Amino acid sequence: MKKGIFIFSLLMGTIAGAYSQKTPAYKDAKLPIAQRVDNLIALMTVEEKVEQLQSQLLFANDFDKRNYKVGHVRNKAHFIHTKGMESTVRCAEMINEDSREALKANRLGIPVLQHGEALHMALWGDATCFPQSISMAATFDDEFYYRVAEVIAKETKAVGVRQVYAPVVNISRDPRWGRTEEGYGEDVLLNSRMGVAFVKAMEKGGVVASPKHYVDNYGDGGHDSYASNVSWRVLREVFLEPFRACIEEGGARSIMASYNSVDGVPASSNHRLLTDILRNEWNFKGYVVSDYWGVSGVHSAHKVADSYAEAQALCLEAGLDIDLPGGYGDLLSLVKNGRISEETLDLSLRRILTVKFELGLFENPYVDPKKADQTVHSKEHRAFALEAARKVMTLLKNDENTLPLSDKNIKKAGVFGPAANVMSLGDYSGPFGRAKSEHISGSVTPYEGLKRRLQGKAEIVLHQGNTDVVELARTCDVAIFFAAIQEGEGEDRSILTLPKRNMKTAESLDNAMIVDTGEKLSFELDQEKMIEDLVASGVKTVVVLQNGSVIDIRRWADKVDAILEAWYPGEQGGIAIAEALFGDVNPGGRLPVTWARHAGQIPIYYYIKPSGRGYGYLDDDGKPMFPFGFGLSYTSFEYSDLVLPEKVNKNGDTKVVVTVKNTGAVKGDEVVQLYLHDEQASVVRPVKELKAFKRVTLNPGESRQVELSLPYRSFGLWDRDLKFIVEPGVFKVMIAKDAATTLLEGKITAEQ
Repeated sequence: MKKGIFIFSLLMGTIAGAYSQKTPAYKDAKLPIAQRVDNLIALMTVEEKVEQLQSQLLFANDFDKRNYKVGHVRNKAHFIHTKGMESTVRCAEMINEDSREALKANRLGIPVLQHGEALHMALWGDATCFPQSISMAATFDDEFYYRVAEVIAKETKAVGVRQVYAPVVNISRDPRWGRTEEGYGEDVLLNSRMGVAFVKAMEKGGVVASPKHYVDNYGDGGHDSYASNVSWRVLREVFLEPFRACIEEGGARSIMASYNSVDGVPASSNHRLLTDILRNEWNFKGYVVSDYWGVSGVHSAHKVADSYAEAQALCLEAGLDIDLPGGYGDLLSLVKNGRISEETLDLSLRRILTVKFELGLFENPYVDPKKADQTVHSKEHRAFALEAARKVMTLLKNDENTLPLSDKNIKKAGVFGPAANVMSLGDYSGPFGRAKSEHISGSVTPYEGLKRRLQGKAEIVLHQGNTDVVELARTCDVAIFFAAIQEGEGEDRSILTLPKRNMKTAESLDNAMIVDTGEKLSFELDQEKMIEDLVASGVKTVVVLQNGSVIDIRRWADKVDAILEAWYPGEQGGIAIAEALFGDVNPGGRLPVTWARHAGQIPIYYYIKPSGRGYGYLDDDGKPMFPFGFGLSYTSFEYSDLVLPEKVNKNGDTKVVVTVKNTGAVKGDEVVQLYLHDEQASVVRPVKELKAFKRVTLNPGESRQVELSLPYRSFGLWDRDLKFIVEPGVFKVMIAKDAATTLLEGKITAEQ
């Protein structure tokens, strides 16, 4: 009997051993992720560990050079727009194929993480194109923006892309920086709330968000990636705060280090940033990626390493886990020669594998192309893109109620300018940036949007190069000029006026110069002169701006009748612009930046600290063209009955209530803004800081009590030792329409 039991036990042990060999613990989805990670790391060779910290970027026609063993790849569908639009099905199939080959090449079956971009759309194929980031900041509505990001996450995940290098939460205090359009403007709170909304939606949707660029990604003069010369106090008070919020509140599982140096140390190899603050202070559990070729820059640009190999060692030790896009090529030799310990390697490896398990890639590495096709650019998503475009419209000037235009009075409208019949979408727009509207289902240019809006009611004429501006304008009831600027990544500006732009033409104009583009003659349009010519025609002149940053509009702003800031409004922007011009939509956007009059005022932002002398210049009063938070409406609002407690709530949010009434004749949106000022502190504090905002929609005559919540942290500061505390004291509470227009005031006391 005992012998039988022994044989049975031996047999069962053999079977169990065989099963464990076939199915290691890391493949058991029922086990805790930490246990699965431990098991997998124990089975990996040093070579396999290094491969998981490496990445690859290849253009679509170079995929024969793909190393399928590396752990991260820029998804193949990202680059197909270099040859034109591709269907969602094809995008999903290509990514599936790449993931399948990666699993075949990997001894342990570790899935590859397909990454890409998603600044304001899933950047591949025919994904839905939403308004640019700065446009969404103008909505002052982070709850709505969360819903936008939810759609982007669905379309991103649908084709198998599981990490995106977004959002950009670099605060822009200098509009000369070409990438201002990619972020959320100048304010700390607005950047934080919009960034958190985006990150939360992406992470909840199963896509890893990577706030970037960590940190202070531009320098003196608005130059991209210049060395950061701001103090650690300013870094703490301003530039680091949105990243903290994205991690602690948003749950970001990745972050991208910036190219620049901070306090003399490259961000990519900055232990204070990547380990002390990010991980030890903010308890960040995810992984850090470099900006593209950022690690090599530690050697080649910053010159703090004597070789690229040493730069890799410095970055990994500082806490940078993945060298994009094809780096850490010397990591294996660095480990084998003892420069990098295997323990250091495992530290980064653990972070990356944990996220891959969390994403479920080991169980579900593929997507269903047919389901993806049903999700991406669906009718519902296109309709939501239109809703988003409507919300970004920002009215800057409206003399004598020129807007809204009446389709009963307008029989002929003239459309002018370089942005009139093109898709103005901003940076990181993928195939949309290279396609005409007719190639994108449901998308329209402003000219096409006006034609649709006025079909059967008025004639819309598009100015051509062989038509005299004044002569054409005088045949119209209104002239609408669509302006454009040049900006974006690698396109910082020193001159903020409207640039001259090329337009297709057959003949010359008085205010234009013929240019031979090598394909077809075009004329170089002097935008500012054309605006002045339109004004000189005596016809009502409306300027529509499509841009992502401040423009010097002094030359013509006082002469035109109305200015509508449409930003980069996404694929449905043409419809939304027409609706806003004719009153179907009441513009409710607000400026997320202080609008400088000219470049000589820069940097200019509202939350300055007190001056010992003054705020103007010898030849300029220092006041902007428009303040932060500014925006007009087709209706009017009245504020009353400010209610606030005597003391700050230390154990939760402090509630402030104000009554807002629509006193006009049409429905409209108002953005209620709450600013604080610490009346006495141990360190110098800004004259005011935005600490809460809420966008509300009110019908004519409607009143509403609007509640604004102030977290306890809202009353805090970084003390003389750079420790964050809430000091006892009195705070001025300001309810305002914008940073320069306070309507109601009160005081509240904070206790330690």
